[in-house]
Order: sequence, then structure tokens, then C-alpha cells
Amino acid sequence: MKDFVAIDLETANPQRVSACAIGYAKVSNCKLTDAKGHLIKPVGGHAPFQSKIHGIKEEHTFDKPYFGELFPKIKDVFNYPLVAHSLFDKQVLDALSEHFNLGLNFHYIDSCAVAKEKLPHLKDCKLKTLVKHFGLPAFKHHDAKEDAISCANVFLKLQDQDTEQALSTPCDELSEFKGMLRGILADDQVNYKEAYELLYWLEDHKQVGKQYQTQYCKIKESLSDDRLDSIEATDIKMVLSHTLSEFE
Repeated sequence: MKDFVAIDLETANPQRVSACAIGYAKVSNCKLTDAKGHLIKPVGGHAPFQSKIHGIKEEHTFDKPYFGELFPKIKDVFNYPLVAHSLFDKQVLDALSEHFNLGLNFHYIDSCAVAKEKLPHLKDCKLKTLVKHFGLPAFKHHDAKEDAISCANVFLKLQDQDTEQALSTPCDELSEFKGMLRGILADDQVNYKEAYELLYWLEDHKQVGKQYQTQYCKIKESLSDDRLDSIEATDIKMVLSHTLSEFE
């Protein structure tokens, strides 16, 4: 894929719709041609735990537009295939589209899933790991613009790994669920974004969520106070590890 836009969103609270920053990097003919970042007034305001992660607070966004107001300025981004390094960003975009009645329709590629296919020997496929693996410039994680630029560069490198391999997705929901568990547990840790990504996925895939209701309830309970401490993360990791072992 020679032309695409890499994208990254940061959220201000546990709601999917609470985007407080968006960054994007445009690639044309396999060259990075443009990159921008915007702060956004989040739906539902800022929660302390999320602000601690990315440093974005009320003082930074009180005079910024809501996503629906910003959209006319950035709508051309959605004319290109979108690449982001998780399903989380798609979940946020879908929620924003629904909330602001934008009717977004876009082709989306999860570069983390592509990395798992093409680089199965790596311990994990987090963005920082891949940046280091490919010898790319260091970046400030959780800065939406810098994350998007790094995602774009990583995806270009991933395409170089095997130009004949299709960028596929799992053929069924259980396979996708299993792949998510493997990705989350690859570095033997569960972070806040991974926990919410899986929670949102289970909410969107109700049949799997019902089948794995214990896991869903455990994650939801752990996130009920809008944060994830080390004990809760360890508890989720144990539950997910047990679930993954049942697949093997």
C-alpha cells in the first residue's frame, strides 16, 4: 500500500467517545508527506488517570473544538485507508462518528495485527518494540502526532517484510479473540489501553462476550473506578492467561 494515513487518538476518560487528541501522518507513494496533531475538547471531560498517561488536562483543551467541530478541517484524512497500531483507535473513531452523526466510512488496518503475522519471532509487537526493531527514530509515546508518525514508518517497514503477503484479518471472531489475547500477553503485562480495547471488543462482539462472560466481567470490574492499578492488571493477566491456555 503506497498511499495511506496513519492515525492515533488519545482519550480523556473511559468513554470511547472521549477523544482529547488526534494525530495523523499522511504517506504518499511510500513517503511521509505531512503530519499534524490537534487537541480536542473531550466528551465527558478529563479523568485524572488518563491525564497522567498522556499529560493532557482541562487547561489544554477547554478552548479547543469538539471532534464534531474539528471534523470539517480534517475530513480529507478519511478519504485514505487508515492505519493505526491497535483496534482501539477504530473503536474510538466509530464512537465519535456515531456521537456526532458524521457517518464515517473508512478502510482500517491494524498495524499491530500485521506485525504479529509478519514478525512472529518478536516477543511483542508494541509500537515502541517495532520502532526499536526497525531502527527508527525514538518518539514520545502518547503524543498523538508522534505516535502516528511512528506508526506510519513502522507500517512502511512491515510492508517491506513480505510484499506478497496479504494484509489479512482473522477469519472468525474466536480467532480474532485468541489473537488479541496473545498480543496482550506477549510482554507478560496488561496495560490500561489493552484492557479497554478488549473490553470494547467484547461489548461489540456479544456472542463471544457472552461465551466468555467471566473474563468480560473481570475486566469491567477492574476498570469500574476508571483506572487500572498493578494488582488489577495482574488479576486480568491471570484470567486471560488461563483463557488462552484453554485455546491451546
